[in-house]
Amino acid sequence: MDDVCPAPVKERYWEIDAIRGFSLLAMILFHTVFLLGVFHIINVDVWLRLGIYLPLGTSVFVIISGTSLILRHGRMLDKPRRTYYLAILKRGIEIMLIGLGVSIVASLLVLVFINDGRYVYFNFLQMMGLSMILCIPFLRFGKWSLIPAVLFFLLGLFLETIKGPAWLMVFGILPPDYYPRDFFPVFPWVGVMLFGVFLGALLYPNGIRRYHLRSAGKISQVLALIGKYPLQIYLIHIPLIGTILFIIVVLSGLCGFPIGYI
Repeated sequence: MDDVCPAPVKERYWEIDAIRGFSLLAMILFHTVFLLGVFHIINVDVWLRLGIYLPLGTSVFVIISGTSLILRHGRMLDKPRRTYYLAILKRGIEIMLIGLGVSIVASLLVLVFINDGRYVYFNFLQMMGLSMILCIPFLRFGKWSLIPAVLFFLLGLFLETIKGPAWLMVFGILPPDYYPRDFFPVFPWVGVMLFGVFLGALLYPNGIRRYHLRSAGKISQVLALIGKYPLQIYLIHIPLIGTILFIIVVLSGLCGFPIGYI
């Protein structure tokens, strides 16, 4: 990346938004099934079986987010590299702070509705924000970012086998016999995001699509529209779905209060 480059990319690529939108719908489905289990509307085993697909769907979203870091640079080609990095740093801090607020609120709700001692410690948004920041030194490597991506992913798998104090949980080292809810340690997930950076540098050098793709169909357009608002949808979908289900449960008398254990 040169310090100052002309001709920023103006186009927004529909396939990126569509893949992100599909991942968001998969996330909404997973959380809806989870809440159905919390309210005892469905059997808990259904949620547990669906849970094995969560890392796959989450990985797609994180990879696309890494690719978007390259596309963001393509839209800022007329600005100094420092401005590009600072924009990512600012966005990463914002997402981390929002994630911290979500963790606090979610942990209080877990205490009220489930109360099993498993609270939200380092959630998806906190991981996303910190991973964006940690990706900054590797963005200039382009396709070579695949090497740290693999190393960080393998490091995460290794750290999962280690037990330690609670303050190391952000890195993936858990205390013995404890696993928090909605937990996304920075390792291996920063490696997953860096893999997206690698794909972005490979498929969208300087933010320009290097392959031909036909125009989006109607379904793809809907998915792309959803994918344009990931943070807003992430923040609103659980409270909205939870409120609707709670009203249904109370009005129908399907279960009592408190909800109980899942």
